[in-house]
Amino acid sequence: MINQVLASSVFLRSSIARRVFASVAVSSIALAATVSATGCAADATSADPAATAHTDEAWDSQGGNPTHATHSYLTEYAVDNLSGWYPELATYRSTIDDSANQELHELPITNNPEEEALRVEVEGTNWACNHPERAWAHAKASYAAGDKQKAYWYVGIILHWVEDMGVPAHAFHVYHQGTLGSQDNFELLGLQRWTPSYNAMSTSYPGFASPSDYVAWSGTIAANEINRTFPGQTNYRTFFSSSWLWISSKQATFFHTREGNTATIAYWALYSAVTHL
Repeated sequence: MINQVLASSVFLRSSIARRVFASVAVSSIALAATVSATGCAADATSADPAATAHTDEAWDSQGGNPTHATHSYLTEYAVDNLSGWYPELATYRSTIDDSANQELHELPITNNPEEEALRVEVEGTNWACNHPERAWAHAKASYAAGDKQKAYWYVGIILHWVEDMGVPAHAFHVYHQGTLGSQDNFELLGLQRWTPSYNAMSTSYPGFASPSDYVAWSGTIAANEINRTFPGQTNYRTFFSSSWLWISSKQATFFHTREGNTATIAYWALYSAVTHL
């Protein structure tokens, strides 16, 4: 069952509202970059994380997308393609989706003490975290105690990191934020469209018993794919086009494949969770 071909998506393609919003956002970034080019030229790896008041990491989340977040698309793909075999996932679908949209990274969370405590415990980083297995331990303990909703909340948090590591900048630990001058163009493309391709997975199902093991592994797969497709490339933050209006066909194909492969890895990670809780 786990090796079935993921040949179709259960989701609607990008809405008009999503494209309009994203086009305005990208145009604003391009305009601001033209006005103050010198201020945008610095590489994001030299930025001071503590100086940034807001974070919008990797694929866009609910807090940074007024239409339908990429993290939701990725997570819903996993949940909806597994819930037929594991109905419990349908019961906690909204809980998993909500927590998969939470940004527990390197910046302090000032409005949610529980999330901040977990962020500190797992040692959140700009790309994911150092100890996702600690969140998995909480998920298993909550499930054993009968609190399934809390257990799946932790699972969603782990899925977020798995999905994040599907982005090249995260896979190579390149510091970036969702702000002008430190944005990741690959993520801007995701904000504009959800058009995954599921026919080019570069690896087979690894069968990890813990969903937390998929976090680093997701980054490894992403790194291998970009190195194979664009050998010698090292500028993972601004190498990709910032808009679908002028993207090359090679970059577009790679992006579609990365969306699909990341969704597949999220599916595998969720399968690991639901069968090992």
